Amino acid sequence: MAVADTGSLSAAAERSNIAVAAISKRIADLEHSMGSQFFHRHARGMHLTPAGRELLQHAREIIFSVDRMHNNLSRYALGVKGHVRVAATGSAVSEFLPDELKRFGDRCPNIVIDLAEWTSQRIANAVLEGRVDMGIFVGPSTHQDLVTFAYRHDELCIVAPPAHPLARRESARLADAVAYDIIGLEPRSSIAQHVVAEGGPGLKIRISVRSTDALCRMVAAGLGVGIAPKRIAQTHVASMEVRIVELAEPWAQRDLLIAVRSEEGLSTPARMFLAHCRGMAEPAAAPPGRR
Repeated sequence: MAVADTGSLSAAAERSNIAVAAISKRIADLEHSMGSQFFHRHARGMHLTPAGRELLQHAREIIFSVDRMHNNLSRYALGVKGHVRVAATGSAVSEFLPDELKRFGDRCPNIVIDLAEWTSQRIANAVLEGRVDMGIFVGPSTHQDLVTFAYRHDELCIVAPPAHPLARRESARLADAVAYDIIGLEPRSSIAQHVVAEGGPGLKIRISVRSTDALCRMVAAGLGVGIAPKRIAQTHVASMEVRIVELAEPWAQRDLLIAVRSEEGLSTPARMFLAHCRGMAEPAAAPPGRR
């Protein structure tokens, strides 16, 4: 890893406090045992081969796992009985998980939850790679190697300033909104991807922000209209000058999923948290017009 990061045997030796000859021999022995060349050796330095890039990925996962093992075990000395690594979308983190983490913490005070907020695709990859125990993301899932469970229903809406023409309507299509400047969420989010895919050539994203709170603030300042999770946006209506308009699109109705690689492969604390979240699950959304 040090040679791959620095591109140099001497720099890697200095970083790792190992002699250059020792590093060179270790790499040569590894290449011999695996029957593959991991580096192209040039006068300008060391560059990974395709096999080397594959090995580097596995090496990083091993180091990550060892570091995580040390961190996890050190917690037991502080009275922790286990921990669960969870990654969730911003809407799940803001709308649902605070109350559920509180309830779970009251029942299991010695289990620590490590919560990360990521995009749906990144969450699915992290679960598949074993970097988190479970993920909560926007369905449907296209990953056959993931085991998924229904979790909660989420609805998108249009957020507009009070004096905006759309604010006087009960509902509107995305085509109505893209006639104006759009305040967008970060481009990698599922909401932003839907807006870009469905918005067409007339789409004008004026500003991209990382959170619904920031989106509502930009809308309140009159910079445009936004597409956001309805439950989160509604919490800002009282404190900001914004209005909520129903987004009349099929993809505005979203179902969040819980995903794991294998229920049987989870630790006991992770199985407990999974059971807790599944116990709080809502029925899947009915088709538009039948809710």
